[in-house]
Amino acid sequence: MMDIILWSVVRGQNTWARFRDEERAQTLTEYALIIAVVALGVILAIVFLRDQIKSLFNKAGSELSTQPS
Repeated sequence: MMDIILWSVVRGQNTWARFRDEERAQTLTEYALIIAVVALGVILAIVFLRDQIKSLFNKAGSELSTQPS
């Protein structure tokens, strides 16, 4: 039983070290964090500017629906 626990701990440590030292995984994580921060910024901008965006789309829609004379 002790051998299985020791084997599991060593295997977990080796896996952790491999992921920690792999640069590709670090780059992927960094890009994922950058995308998450940008997405959060876009969501916050949409929430705070929703009235201005709504009026802009309403204005554009009314301009498109009027017939030129």
